[in-house]
Amino acid sequence: MKVAVAEVFPEARHRLCLWHIMKKIPQKLGGYGEYKVIKKTLKTLVYESVQIRDFEDGWSKMIKNYSLEQNEWLCSLFDDRKRWVPVYVKEIFWAGMSTTQRSESMNAFFDGYVNSKTSLRQFVEQYGNALKSKMEKENKADFDSLNSSYKFLTQFIIERQFHESYTNAIFKLFQDELKGMLYCNFSMFKTDGTLSTFHVTDIFQGKLGRRRVLYTVSYNEANCDIQCSCHLFEFRGIVCRHMMKILIDKDVKEIPSRYILSRWRKDIKHRHYYVTNCYDDFKSGEQVKKFDQLSGNFYEAAHIAKSQEKYEYLMECINMVKEQLTDESNWGVHYVTKSTRNLLSPVKVSEGKEDNTMQDQRDSSLSNMPLNKVNSSSVDMQTTTSINGTISFDGNSLMGNYSFSLNH
Repeated sequence: MKVAVAEVFPEARHRLCLWHIMKKIPQKLGGYGEYKVIKKTLKTLVYESVQIRDFEDGWSKMIKNYSLEQNEWLCSLFDDRKRWVPVYVKEIFWAGMSTTQRSESMNAFFDGYVNSKTSLRQFVEQYGNALKSKMEKENKADFDSLNSSYKFLTQFIIERQFHESYTNAIFKLFQDELKGMLYCNFSMFKTDGTLSTFHVTDIFQGKLGRRRVLYTVSYNEANCDIQCSCHLFEFRGIVCRHMMKILIDKDVKEIPSRYILSRWRKDIKHRHYYVTNCYDDFKSGEQVKKFDQLSGNFYEAAHIAKSQEKYEYLMECINMVKEQLTDESNWGVHYVTKSTRNLLSPVKVSEGKEDNTMQDQRDSSLSNMPLNKVNSSSVDMQTTTSINGTISFDGNSLMGNYSFSLNH
């Protein structure tokens, strides 16, 4: 599978399921006399290694101490260690997915709905029930996040900032990091202009007991850029206790928005919420209908814009419309006229790429065309805000539109 993934998705990071790997330990290592000790050592290395060097040094000692050099399964696992060992994958964002337990895998989605004796017909029915239950739980969680929350643990302004942005589930995880700050101490390691490096000690609780662990936190005071060697933010998208310790010491009142991922925000409607389904309330689905109509039109336009000129024209129009939509000053009484009037024509999009000489020749030819007809109408100047009409020329298949605003 890894060969196929690398070929089809060359930019993707492919992981192996840790739960399934650890499940094979009895089958692959059960024949050794010191099996229990080997199993305990292996689990400790996998789950409790903080640095890559800790894992690799410990693995080498385990292989040597228990004469495991000829074990093909362990050799293949070490070769693929960057695909499954937590200490290697924590620098990539996985939204916290670790598959260390079966309950964390996608199999849990069907727990209580299907089993090994479920028929195909029953599976289709139960799949719908499982999906409905999942959506009901998500809707309830969204409602709870918007209408209730956990109490504050501190008086820090940063906690209030996360409280206003995060869903309840993520805010609870953030508060766990705040509690963990009690076990952290830090010291200045070095400074280089606005860049400071700190050593933060923390207490790691493992199966073998507690031990002190040293992490490195770098902080740039110029742009409030901060990074920790524990890589919790890169892995789960949550600011870790070590970063919080430094930010609070530096009296940072508000953390930059880039450290609050949009996927964890309770005030953002994510794209998958707009996907229609049979469980939506028909009366409350107006927003979904509008989204479907817009998506359908965008999809059709994308297929029409096959040539480079059409593609560039469409992108110009989309960028202009996006700017107008995000500018609240456009949305007054005359917002329709104002937004459509400024939309670029295909000629205008291509003008910037034409030679100036060709442009002058076209303008000269246009000025020499005999005027044939002006189509307009009389208007009341006191009540009319704009005039529109067409101009055609003899002997040429050319027609121009004009529009005059009477507000200026």
